[in-house]
Amino acid sequence: MGRNRRSRTPSNPKKNQATDIKMRRYKRDMDQIHADMKDQGASKFKEDLAKKDLEDIPGLAQHTCVACCRYFADAVSLETHLRGKPHKRRLKKLAEEPYTIEESRRAVGLGVDKGEYGRKKEQELKDEAERVKAGAPEATMEA
Repeated sequence: MGRNRRSRTPSNPKKNQATDIKMRRYKRDMDQIHADMKDQGASKFKEDLAKKDLEDIPGLAQHTCVACCRYFADAVSLETHLRGKPHKRRLKKLAEEPYTIEESRRAVGLGVDKGEYGRKKEQELKDEAERVKAGAPEATMEA
């Protein structure tokens, strides 16, 4: 008795569909929503609505949750959503300030004080620039 024949398909076809499904459900990132919340989301939602057909949006886009970037069919479903746990979790995440570009650069090490060695190099560059301005001949290195 031998073992069962292996499947001849090279990979799982559902794996290939996973990224498509993710992008279909994609709404907006947290930093984008945080920017929307500053002006109550009026400008962003108007821009998004101009791109979409109102007939395709639930409730003709009358009942919206700006924090979750969702549309609801009626006021009752919006109220239940506002009382729900996922909405409250999203509000808690949005209460934190998102990272800025400067913070991310500092985390990598760009724009950070380099300590004594960096200060010494900066001082040498300043001295060199002052010597050039004064017209003094540059020191030549002899081997």
